Parts: sequence; C-alpha cells; structure tokens
Amino acid sequence: MYKKILILFLLCTCMLFTACSSGDENGDEEIELLEPVNAKLETTYVTKMDISQVELHEGAVLPALEEFSFDENGYLYGIFVNPGDKVYKGDVLAGLMGKDYQAILDLEDEIEDMEKAQKETFEGYDKELEIAHLNGGDTSEKELDIKQKKELAEFELKQKKDRLAEMKENDIGYICITAPYDSVVAAVSSARENSYVSKGTAIVALETGGEPIITCDYMTENTVSKFYSFYALVRGQRLELEYIPYTKNELKVIINNGVSPVSKFAIKDLGDKEIYVGDYASVIVVKNFRADVLAVPQNAVYSDVNGDFVYEIKDGERIRRSVVLGLSDNANVEVVEGLEEGARVYVKS
Repeated sequence: MYKKILILFLLCTCMLFTACSSGDENGDEEIELLEPVNAKLETTYVTKMDISQVELHEGAVLPALEEFSFDENGYLYGIFVNPGDKVYKGDVLAGLMGKDYQAILDLEDEIEDMEKAQKETFEGYDKELEIAHLNGGDTSEKELDIKQKKELAEFELKQKKDRLAEMKENDIGYICITAPYDSVVAAVSSARENSYVSKGTAIVALETGGEPIITCDYMTENTVSKFYSFYALVRGQRLELEYIPYTKNELKVIINNGVSPVSKFAIKDLGDKEIYVGDYASVIVVKNFRADVLAVPQNAVYSDVNGDFVYEIKDGERIRRSVVLGLSDNANVEVVEGLEEGARVYVKS
C-alpha cells in the first residue's frame, strides 16, 4: 500500500515539473500586437487611380481693368475720383507735384507782388523827381538816391526770378493723369495727399469693358510655372486660367510702396459661362499629379525604423510587405514598389 502511494506521488510530481517547464518556455516569447485589442480591422485592395496634390486659394472675380500711374516721382496732390465713378475721356483723375511745387507757387506769387509794388514805387520816384525839377532845385543827389533804390529793388527781384527758374528746372511741377476713354473707376490707391509716390505706382484703375479676371493671394511667376495645372471654380463652373505676371519694375514699385501684390489670372475661354464681378472664386492649384498609379489608403500604411510597410492578406495569413511610396493626396498614397494590383491589405479604422 505504501509503495502504491509513493509511485502515485512521484508521477504527480513529474507531471507538475513538466507543466512548469513548458509554461516557462512559452513565457519567453513576445507576442506582437499589431493593433489594440478593440481596434476594428478592415481590408481593401490595391487598385489603380489618379492621385494629385492640390491647394485651395480664396479669390474673387474682378472687372478687366487698366491701371494708370505717374511717369515721375513726386508728392500726391490728390486723387479726384472714387471707385464706381463714371469718367469721360480727358477727365483729370489724379495730380502729382514735385517736392518744391508749393514753394514754387509761393515764390511766383511773391514775385508778382514785388513787381506790382516796384511799379508803384518807381512811379512815385519819378513824380518826386518831376516835382524837384519844377521847383528848380538841385536834383542830382536825389536822382542818385532813387537810382540806387531802383537798382537794389531790381537786384532783389532778379535773385528771386533766378531762384524760381532753378527750382522749376529741377522740379516736376504739377502733372496729372487723365482718362484716355470713357469708363468706370474700378479702384483707386489708398495713398494720401502729400504722400510720396514712386513713378509706376498704380494710382487709378479703370474698367476696360473686357472679360473679367480672377485674383487671389500672391504667387510668383516662378512658383506658378512649376504647377501641374490651375483653374478656378465660380458658381460651380470650372474656368481654365492663364497667369498674368507683373514686370520686374511693376513688382518693385508695388513692394517699395508697401502694397501687397495679388495674383491675377485671365480666363482662357469664358464661353457661355455666367459669372459676375464680385463673385467669390476658388482658385485650385494642382501642384503634382500621377495618372493611373497603384495606390492604397493612407491608413493602410505602417512605419517603423525599417521603413514603410503594409500587411497583405494572402492565403488567410497576414504578411508584412515593405513598400516604396510615392505621391500622396492625404487620403491615398501611391505604391511605387512592394505590391501588385489586386493585392488585399489591412486598413486601420
């Protein structure tokens, strides 16, 4: 009886050690959890599609217009029209004066007053001499005194006239912008009276009556040249655009005067599309484009120190596939290498 109990005890002990040994070996293995336990995993297929990267710029529809500026640097005398005003050919739109313009006007008035005063004074001198001659007295001393006074007055007047001529030679005086045709004022500069204005600075813009243009925030000509394409959406209608660049001098003048430039686009073919001045426009810039490329959803892609990869489902197994990615539109991403069309992959929900 004792022997049977001992044998049973030894058998139980062996079974216990065997179980413990087996549990330790399995405990050394680290199980990779690809997603949280409660994550929902879905699948999709590698398919071909077009992928593009786009930017949206807020814009507006403006009338076709022509900008007018002064051909000289100077100080703004005034802008005599407002947006919306009807103007006619020959109307003065704005005036510009040189830095000494007001001083020139004041000096001209001063010279005119001096000439009038001299004429009256000299006439008085002549009467004094005439009376002295009639009285029969010696007038030689009085004649000399009057002569000296006249010479001094004439010298002072000549100095002022010489000064006036010098100022006029070096000053633009007063120049103005006139309307070359009947039109409506589209915009005017915000420059104030007596503020300095560089030549070439747009002061007044008139509507030309042509097709409207599209404007949005500024993009350089070099930047635009690198875009795949660009167009505008106005009232749900797609409008193909052509970029209107500034000349280097125009851009320099705009920046030097603290004005923010805008991008201007001509509409290539308006056709029978209906748009109106003042309409909101969305300018769509297609920066990059790939046609008919293999792609997967962006959230099918994983990344680690070894690079990008996806999990392909094949024959009921989940297989890690390293991939080389290309263009992404934030929803889908191009697969350059690593997968074939039709492959089934995991998508993280």
